Amino acid sequence: MIRSMTGFGHAELKTPHGLIRAEVKTINHKFFELSARLPLHLTDLEDPLRRLAAQRIRRGKAVLVINSPDPSVVGAKLHLNEPLAREVHAKLRRLARVLGVEERGGELRTVFMYPDVLTREVTSSGRAELARQVERTVARALDSLESSRRFEGRALKRDVERRAAEIRSALRIIERRIPVLARDYRASLEKRMKDLLKDAQIDRERLTLEVAQYVKSSDISEEVTRLRSHLEALAQALKTGGELGRKIDFIGQEMTREANTMGAKSSDRAIADAVIDIKSAIEKIREQAQNVE
Repeated sequence: MIRSMTGFGHAELKTPHGLIRAEVKTINHKFFELSARLPLHLTDLEDPLRRLAAQRIRRGKAVLVINSPDPSVVGAKLHLNEPLAREVHAKLRRLARVLGVEERGGELRTVFMYPDVLTREVTSSGRAELARQVERTVARALDSLESSRRFEGRALKRDVERRAAEIRSALRIIERRIPVLARDYRASLEKRMKDLLKDAQIDRERLTLEVAQYVKSSDISEEVTRLRSHLEALAQALKTGGELGRKIDFIGQEMTREANTMGAKSSDRAIADAVIDIKSAIEKIREQAQNVE
């Protein structure tokens, strides 16, 4: 199955501590490149998530965005920083003496409100569970991305096959013209020689030699055969699937080479028009190859 390099996937996972959401977007790029946008508490997961994405995405520039609850929500144990609490309380009493004011109620609330006095302690088991949940969500988002890229890939395949059919149609026109080229050239050359020589006798041997030389220099049968073989290789590649972007582009290069040779060898108008159609279709195939993984 052909996969497009462009696509979008997302997934959500409801947990007792909140909703984890992952989004993956890919666009065309020569190689695989990932940009991860993670919350600060998930930065240590960037490398394993990058490896997970690399297993599923071979080519393309990917952006991974994750939203998840803070790990402090996962931990159920409150931690009291007693040394800090004592210090804060002592400072409050000293400040009251310095200012000459009476101590009033609410000191305990003030101490608790001070940053880092009362925190949630994240357990290792809770942290590991969060990591598993995040990786599971990203895996589902990658599944969604895969479906998106395959759907777009089917459209790309249909377009490439349509262009290949256009090339075959143009080749049929060329193949019908090849057998009559020598006859037409002989008739045209004979007429020119008669006009030039007037009543003089035409050298039939020389005429035959000229026609033979023309046929030899303008014969494009080999190019037509090779171009058909490239079309067969393209059709086989489309059936095989996998990473086809570079392969399709390479086949397109080879087909362009044969088409250019045909255009250079033949001066026939019908063949020239058919070659233009072939080159146009090949160019569209190579453009689509840039969108294929």
